[in-house]
Amino acid sequence: MLNKFALYYRQLSLPLKATIWFAICQFLQKGISLLTTPFFTRLLSTEEYGIVSTFISWENILIVLITLSLSKSIMNLCVRQTDIDKVLSSILGLSLLVSVPWLLLFIVGKNFICQISGLPDSIVFALFFCPFFQGILTCWITRMEYEYQFKPVIKITLLYSGLTAFGGLAAVIFVSPTAAAKIYVQTFSLILLGCYILATGFKKNLNWHNKEIWKFAMGFSVPLIPHYLSEIILQSSDKIMINYLCGASDVGIYSVAYSVGSLIAMVTCAVNSAFVPFQYHKIKAKEYKELAQKTNIVIAFIAICLCVIMLLGREIVLIFGGKKYIDCVSLIIPICLGIFFNYLFQSFARVQEYFVQKHTIVIASVSCAALNIILNYIFIEIFGYQAAAYTTFVCYFVFCFLHYLFYRMVCKKNIGQEIYDIRGLVAISAALIFISVIIGMISEMFILKYVIMLLLLGLAFVYRNRIIGLIKSIKDV
Repeated sequence: MLNKFALYYRQLSLPLKATIWFAICQFLQKGISLLTTPFFTRLLSTEEYGIVSTFISWENILIVLITLSLSKSIMNLCVRQTDIDKVLSSILGLSLLVSVPWLLLFIVGKNFICQISGLPDSIVFALFFCPFFQGILTCWITRMEYEYQFKPVIKITLLYSGLTAFGGLAAVIFVSPTAAAKIYVQTFSLILLGCYILATGFKKNLNWHNKEIWKFAMGFSVPLIPHYLSEIILQSSDKIMINYLCGASDVGIYSVAYSVGSLIAMVTCAVNSAFVPFQYHKIKAKEYKELAQKTNIVIAFIAICLCVIMLLGREIVLIFGGKKYIDCVSLIIPICLGIFFNYLFQSFARVQEYFVQKHTIVIASVSCAALNIILNYIFIEIFGYQAAAYTTFVCYFVFCFLHYLFYRMVCKKNIGQEIYDIRGLVAISAALIFISVIIGMISEMFILKYVIMLLLLGLAFVYRNRIIGLIKSIKDV
């Protein structure tokens, strides 16, 4: 049996091997984090857990500002450059350069940053080091993914996941049951791995400065900062505004619901590790029909996974946080719908990125980020933290629609035809919304819900060959 499996594995193409291993790596990475989440929610108070969530939200925003999102240019640079190591070393050098003013700002304006972020001064410098070294790590992973070099990525990501998850848990148990203890471990882990990547990146290619690469990276990334920042604001402003308007404890409760919806990240990260390079390669090769078919399959698969999460939302919350977080169960459905449209819009945005149509990306992103902040400010004050889930869903839907309109304009201008099967994507989206309404209606009817789950399991068994075929289609990207 093992020999047959080994023979089958050796016959796989490099992209398929990479897809499998990136998927395994992402599942293990997210799995380790999810495995420790129930412990953190029980060991930390809702307020301390809320501080952790608020820190992560600010970290995501500062990644864009401190690193200028230079990692986003790497895939485009790899398509256009022959020396990939030169691309990485040049981007690492540029990242070091652009981060210096931010380090000085954190040193001089520590108290101001504490006031703006709403975080204690004990972790303020982690707000610089975590985003900076996370950006370094992302640059390296993107470069490896382009050439399907999965072995080094597996080692680094699993080492980082193990250090942050189990090290953070040990710190909370044996040192202090506070957010600071968990964040310090994460910061130290990122610094350690980031310094290793910088050393190996420059060792392979000492050319840390390349005028052509720097010019393209700055020209690509800087105009898109409003887009990337707006995208992060759509993901994070809800927690930040809940912290300001309601308090850290409510952030902790809301974050558990968001974590349940974000279980899909285990799937999307694994799929994207191979699907994003696949999209770039297919657009470059003008193989639009195949790309459209694969995109429909991937989007349908994501929708099915989200339906499962919505159906099992109450049970997952009890596992993740226990009864003290049970009030957030009703938020899982709008959060899942928002996550779906967040994933869907990325397919439209990548086409705009490939053709370097920066202004169309920025207009849609900034408009929806502003809308999100306004809606959150109005409705969180009226209805409490629960309103954030619904406002974020509405904004992601508008976000996706605007990116679709600009995607059509870009396609018409550059290739004279659309790339994706829009009817198919609309059908999948409509079906997901309809099913989510049904799930919301039966969520408190436990016997009916479990009967439906048993029927779905039965149908899955009957149509197992089709389901296996669907998964194989995703693996073949």
